[in-house]
Amino acid sequence: MKLRLFLCFLFIASLMLSGCEYSHEITDMAYVVALGLDKAEDGVRVSFQFARPLSIGGGEQQGGGASSEGGEDEGAAKNKNTTVLSISADSFYTARAIAENSLSKAINLSHTKLLLFSEELAKEGISEHIRLFMKSSQFSPNTYVAVSLCPAEEYMKTAAPSLEINPAKYYTLIFAQQNSDYMPEATLRDVYFDLSAPGSEPVLPVTNLVQEKEGESKEAERGDYEAGEVDKGGENKTDVSGMATISMGKLSAVLSSEDSVSYHLLSGKLKEHYLSIPSPSEEGKHITLRLTQDSMPKHRVEEKEQKLSISSKLFLSAELVECPKKDIDALGTDGIKTLAEGHLKEQIREFMKATQQECRADVIGFGRIFKMKFPDYPAWEAYHWQEKYQTADFSPEVTLRISRVGLILEG
Repeated sequence: MKLRLFLCFLFIASLMLSGCEYSHEITDMAYVVALGLDKAEDGVRVSFQFARPLSIGGGEQQGGGASSEGGEDEGAAKNKNTTVLSISADSFYTARAIAENSLSKAINLSHTKLLLFSEELAKEGISEHIRLFMKSSQFSPNTYVAVSLCPAEEYMKTAAPSLEINPAKYYTLIFAQQNSDYMPEATLRDVYFDLSAPGSEPVLPVTNLVQEKEGESKEAERGDYEAGEVDKGGENKTDVSGMATISMGKLSAVLSSEDSVSYHLLSGKLKEHYLSIPSPSEEGKHITLRLTQDSMPKHRVEEKEQKLSISSKLFLSAELVECPKKDIDALGTDGIKTLAEGHLKEQIREFMKATQQECRADVIGFGRIFKMKFPDYPAWEAYHWQEKYQTADFSPEVTLRISRVGLILEG
């Protein structure tokens, strides 16, 4: 009798758990690899960038790409591995419903790798959008977030990765900040937590289309430029460099690639950086050092007579890779070490000055250190850290160790 009851229970349970109401075949889904948001007249313009099925599988597109549905094929003109469909609506979910009505497939957002805000929309605020996407079960918290100086729709239509067939992998590789310190890395989870907890403001990588210019500036030649300013050729006319700072949920400033390097130095995230310093002995030449970070920087935040004082100690190793012979003879390694330390101190001071006056945002997270001095959260909120931070005194200290000289290319 017990065995019969047990078998009946298993039979009923199997019927209840075998429903396929929400299941979909892979071929019935339209996979979004990037999502762009632009400001619209009465709401938001959402650009869905879909991966073509053969691109997801890593195969080659035959015959220049199949035709798309819903009139979005014009968005694939410059990138045959993707297609873009843009919808203007009063909200994101309304735009999604309209987009699904234009397609024969259901939209799947679980594989979205990039969430791109246009500069115009970011200046109005991204907080509500970030909370919307973070609380949605359809988005991964590891989705990368960035700001575009050009319309997000135009960026996604133009991006044409030449070394990667799979567009989802392309976004993962380029926004994961694995190979460059010229841009920060920001995921949906990171941005959400920074917006929710006072004491640190989020930073986002910056994208743009390459701007055609008559002449190249000396700053860009040395690696100090904003997205789109560098003279770059090739198929891909997009650029990712520099950083955008967010204050009170809104875009407050766009900083250069050199500022991004300073950000990585102060946050302890520097991987490898080639520092170029103008030669003191020969005009037009420079000294180049390969920098790595030995350990995490040490920050100290104190308040003396109602005045904030912030100090940072950085510990770096350097390899001298290029130097004019006159500088070697005149300065030696000790002189070059002192010269590099002074150059880095000034660079970091300028960056901190920009975060205080232009950005009005504590992007390093000094507030997280200082709030440990407060007995409870209401007391910390009443302190108004952001206002006090803008007038704080900052003093950096850089200790550079030239560990290797090796074969030096004389400039």
